[in-house]
Amino acid sequence: MTAALIAGVALGGVLHVTGNLRTVAAIYGLEGVVNEWTLVFGHSVLATGPFVALVNRLRRERRVPRPLAESYRNPFLCACLGTAYGVVLWVAVIAYGAPFAFGLVTANASPVPYRHWGAFYALLVFGAVCGAWSPLLREFFEDRQ
Repeated sequence: MTAALIAGVALGGVLHVTGNLRTVAAIYGLEGVVNEWTLVFGHSVLATGPFVALVNRLRRERRVPRPLAESYRNPFLCACLGTAYGVVLWVAVIAYGAPFAFGLVTANASPVPYRHWGAFYALLVFGAVCGAWSPLLREFFEDRQ
């Protein structure tokens, strides 16, 4: 959860710098800074769950290459895995998922794939930050028990 919030700050920061933070709330028909950041953190928490599950699954599998299996305790390896996860998120959610969903809701054709580069950069940074912080925070909290 803590890694999700840290990665959410990075995600929101990149969206703000690229001028795309308002579009997050606009998708839901909302306005305002509070709504924008609430949605960014909510999406961050939702997106971090599958990533943590993936890292834990790779850790337990026997036939996984060693760098992937060791990513749960190595910030660099986990950041690389997180960056790849960010690309997968962008392809699945932004490039193909959003045009499909908007087409269903509005009955207007959207370009596929939808090339929203601000979201691409934001999700790359989100994945890298989430990946880098996950092993660090896991170790920190395990030492506290």
